[in-house]
Amino acid sequence: MIYIAGDKHGFKAIKIIEDYLESNHIAYMNVGVKEEREDASLEEIIPKVVRGVLAGKDNFGILTCGTGIGVEIGANKFSGIRACLACDEEIAEWSKKYDNCNVLCLAGWRANRGKTKKILDAWFLTKYDGDAKRSKMFEIFDTWH
Repeated sequence: MIYIAGDKHGFKAIKIIEDYLESNHIAYMNVGVKEEREDASLEEIIPKVVRGVLAGKDNFGILTCGTGIGVEIGANKFSGIRACLACDEEIAEWSKKYDNCNVLCLAGWRANRGKTKKILDAWFLTKYDGDAKRSKMFEIFDTWH
């Protein structure tokens, strides 16, 4: 399951993400804004996505706000979450392949259908390479408070 959420600044990106997920028959749950005039605080939406991601090993999350940085910072406060702000498809691919990121963060103010589709394609089509040294590093990261 893919858990997605955004605030009002991420609404345009959320609509692009929903269209992408639906067209690719990927199950998702939007736990953030659902209408353009609606708003939700990052403090509300980030924990909802994180809880969903942590509930199952095959779950992932996508968060968006104006810059994408706020949701990235907030999500990375949770043990077991590896959130990445991806501004292009190469970073999206590397975040999954090398860093096993389980939450993709996007900038809502830069939402562009073509570019967002390329980022999502790269992120969903890439698998973690399973590097043992980096996996151990992530385990250590998760012990930090």
